[in-house]
Amino acid sequence: MKLRIVLLTLLLSIATLGASSALAIDKQGNKKVTSSKQAAKIVQKQYGGKVLNVKKQKNNSGYKVKIVKPNGHVVSKKVNAKTGKIEKH
Repeated sequence: MKLRIVLLTLLLSIATLGASSALAIDKQGNKKVTSSKQAAKIVQKQYGGKVLNVKKQKNNSGYKVKIVKPNGHVVSKKVNAKTGKIEKH
């Protein structure tokens, strides 16, 4: 019984730590992107493939993510840092 409590406590602690690394949500409900890793995940989730590189924009407006899709096409997308949305070029 004690082992179950310890395991449950450990599981809840891990879940809490994982949630803190998720995207921050502002008052308007937009998901703020604060790292290149988050930007890469957003693009990869929508387009699949492998992330080639991520560059932070000079004006801190977002991140440029370059991926190679499973069909071999290379795609470059910009993720808005304030909204977490992929912008259309």
